[in-house]
Amino acid sequence: MKRILLCSAATVMATSAAAFGQAVDYTVMAEMFGEPVTTGATGAPQRASDVPATMIIITQEDISRAPEYDIPGILRHYSGMDVARFSFGQAEVGIRSAGTPYTPRLLVLVNGREVYLDSYGYTAWSTLPVTLEEIQQIEVVKGPQSALYGFNAVAGVINIITRNPALGDYANVTAEVGTNGYQQYRLSAGGALNDRVALRFSYGRTDAHEFDAMLDATDGVRYQAESDGFERESFALGGSVRFTDKVNFTWEVTRSEAELLELVSIYLPASTGYELTSYQAELGADTQWGYFTLGGYRNESDIGYSFGDLTGDLTSLRLQNLFRVGTNNTVRLAVEYREATTASFPDPTAGDLTSQTLAFSGMWNHKFSNALDLTLAVRYDMVDWSRAGTPNPFLYPWTQADYDVSFEEPSYNAALVWRPDFGGAMRFSAARGVQAPTMFDIGFLLPTAGLSLAGNPNTRPAIVDSLEVAYDRTFANAVEFRTAIFWQNTRDVKTSFGLAPEIFPPAAPQPAFLFGNRGDSALWGIENSLAGTHGDHWRWSLSHTFKQVDDDLTAFPVTTFANFEAVTPEHVVNAQLGYEHGRWSADAFLNYTSSTVMPFQPVFGAYRSRDIDATAALSARVGYTLTDNVAIAISAQNVNFGDGELTTPVFETEARYFATLRASF
Repeated sequence: MKRILLCSAATVMATSAAAFGQAVDYTVMAEMFGEPVTTGATGAPQRASDVPATMIIITQEDISRAPEYDIPGILRHYSGMDVARFSFGQAEVGIRSAGTPYTPRLLVLVNGREVYLDSYGYTAWSTLPVTLEEIQQIEVVKGPQSALYGFNAVAGVINIITRNPALGDYANVTAEVGTNGYQQYRLSAGGALNDRVALRFSYGRTDAHEFDAMLDATDGVRYQAESDGFERESFALGGSVRFTDKVNFTWEVTRSEAELLELVSIYLPASTGYELTSYQAELGADTQWGYFTLGGYRNESDIGYSFGDLTGDLTSLRLQNLFRVGTNNTVRLAVEYREATTASFPDPTAGDLTSQTLAFSGMWNHKFSNALDLTLAVRYDMVDWSRAGTPNPFLYPWTQADYDVSFEEPSYNAALVWRPDFGGAMRFSAARGVQAPTMFDIGFLLPTAGLSLAGNPNTRPAIVDSLEVAYDRTFANAVEFRTAIFWQNTRDVKTSFGLAPEIFPPAAPQPAFLFGNRGDSALWGIENSLAGTHGDHWRWSLSHTFKQVDDDLTAFPVTTFANFEAVTPEHVVNAQLGYEHGRWSADAFLNYTSSTVMPFQPVFGAYRSRDIDATAALSARVGYTLTDNVAIAISAQNVNFGDGELTTPVFETEARYFATLRASF
């Protein structure tokens, strides 16, 4: 079996990073190489220590030890991750950048399918149609990755990979019950029906009371009174068909619904309802010319914001070839077509807004020697926008012709990996990322009493340039040390409006607040982490991330709410100590975040800012295995927060406790 897998890795007979990702037997390959294996950095299977990017790979074992009920909660325990919990169901994740409401800079994938909502431009984490037990691993790729993944991967990429039912049968049933009305039930199962067909299935349901709102956040209190709290339900069905030893077909259908309280991009509390459906399929063929994949997916969304309903869809098709040239060159070539449509919103009479994208991309990895290899990736995107209807001239500041917008943008990633004689691996990398305008940025319009909130078809893509030097090393005592120094500069920062209109009659029918570009923002920082074991029973980790932001933006908060200097914590510290012996396991976690200043709007049109003091959150989990198949655990989140600690400007994060009963087969 090992010989077969090694041959597969050597000839790159694995699926691409944007494919299902399940075709690689991650568990067996990790055992073989003594470390996690990923396809997320180049599309070819690589050991974590060989990838040309700074990555975090979170395994199923790591997930099972965390005292968390969702994926953002798990991510907060790792270096370089900025996770802000705005409500029970809304946690925003940033990589080396603030987790602001509806953060648009992070691309999130589930089995290679984009779950980023193109319409508004963010990831609604509570809607992800995946249960924790069915996750094989979570791959976090830090820094701009537009050349590998496309637009909006300017802070990084998180790819969530589920278990492959063709590689082993599994079944999990989990029930969690806790304080504040928390209940979560999860079911996942998968397995091979015969030598050629495999299926997987998952279902999840969560209910909980919402965090308390600050009394001066009047809209938050009102929406909380109207809501019974957080609710979500998700379903996924997928599988694979192996037509021949060299031709494989994978597919997946998902559905998720959620009702929750959120802070939108302008820090206004609102209630939101999500109904999301997706379809995904891919055909892979191992040929003498390389490993070809032809795949696509369709995302359909129906979102009920507090200010109107928004429907949209995204269809993506891609053809890719991954092949070797000689023994030292791996090449990946791809062409992708995307079409996204959003209905006129919230005025339904102005016609659908559509964007069409054609992109060509390539990646080349060259191995100079066992000590040195180079990876280069480039991508070129061509985008055309159009509007199907005629905007109301008494409301819109733009004509239909103004929405006929086209732009073309290149992106690249370059990395040199050097393994010096003294040990470890050094990475020198540079990148150019592109953050494209969203439907809201260009075509949104909300008329109010004598004023308008409007998208701006003149919005340009934001460009992110990045440099990084990183070093990883595992010492003889099995202690792993990782460090990275990084610099990023964002030109033409793309954000929503502030407190002052930007155009007035006669240039517009009425004064209008605009989405648009707001200037530049630079960031630099350093990450350091240590992790290891002690004896046969103890494990530990410690990390520190420092960031310094320098904004050069238009006036805050008059024409924009963007203030990355204020909302980005300078220091984030994570520590973990775990113990395992026999049937018992115990893990304790510390998360420290330095002080910030965050804006919020208690009512629309008003503005306040709130000092968020530095916080240190303590969480823990104790588990006991009753039998080979049944385990119980007690988890405590933020035990020192009591009835509430202000970690974001409106809702108070509370200490919560829950018990878990899990049966695995």
